[in-house]
Formats: sequence, structure tokens, C-alpha cells
Amino acid sequence: MWQRKQTIYLVVAALMALATWSFPVVSYEHSGDHFLFRTTGFFNAAGTRVVDVDLKLPFSIVLSVIGVALLGCTLLYKNRPRQIRFVRGTYIVTLAVIAFLFITDNSLQSYLGRNGGLVSSTYGAGFYLPLGTLILSFLAERAIRADEALVRSTDRLR
Repeated sequence: MWQRKQTIYLVVAALMALATWSFPVVSYEHSGDHFLFRTTGFFNAAGTRVVDVDLKLPFSIVLSVIGVALLGCTLLYKNRPRQIRFVRGTYIVTLAVIAFLFITDNSLQSYLGRNGGLVSSTYGAGFYLPLGTLILSFLAERAIRADEALVRSTDRLR
């Protein structure tokens, strides 16, 4: 199981999805005030949650489910078609999470800039980790498909 490269892709993708809890997605600066957008919420510089901003998607829960699903996919190595379906499902959900991260980032920038002034944003590691999860999930699916094609070709030779 561990000697297959798709297993390594899946484990690293799962760790990246689960690591988004640790890093800020975007940090904003507006009129000297600092704000952090994390997967768990929107916080000011003191670390308290901004109460009048509510995230529309529970990013931390969804990314945790993606990480656990990718770890579970490593255990499906005996049933490659099912493993392909699960991996495809996780990268479709990851793509949706990335789209919602962009949408939430734009809405938070407009929220901060509602009174005028310049809002500067810096994207953190939490913004790029889902992209890495998406890429590694795609590579894992390609490797699983190559494995399945190899097994089918050896079955034809028998």
C-alpha cells in the first residue's frame, strides 16, 4: 500500500487539508487595524471574533471532512474504481471550497472597505493549502487510473 505513489499523494493532500486549521487564509489591514480570516472565522488583531461577520461556509469542517476522506481513500487500494470515485469527489468538493474562499475573501474586503479607505490583503498559507490539496488529489487520481490500466493490461496477457 505505501509503495504506491498515489498513496503518498493522498496522504500529503490529506495533511494539507487538515493543516489549514493552523494557518490564516488572508490577513487584512484597513486604517491601521489588522484582521485575520481563518477557516474557523474572521478575527481582529486581538484574536477575538468579529461578531457581525459570519462565514457562509464552515471551511474548517468541510476541509476536515476532505482530509479524513482522502485518508480513507488510501485504505481503498484494493477497489480502485471506488477509490477513483472517492478521490474525484474530494477534488470536486475542494474546488468548491476554493471558489467559496475567493467569494468570502471578496465579501470580507468589501465589508472592511464599506466606510472608505484602502484595504490591503496578504494571502497566507491557509489560502494555498487547498490548492495543493486539489493538485495532489488530481495527481493521485491519475496515478490510480494508471494503476488500473496496468492491472487490466496484465489481465489481458493472462
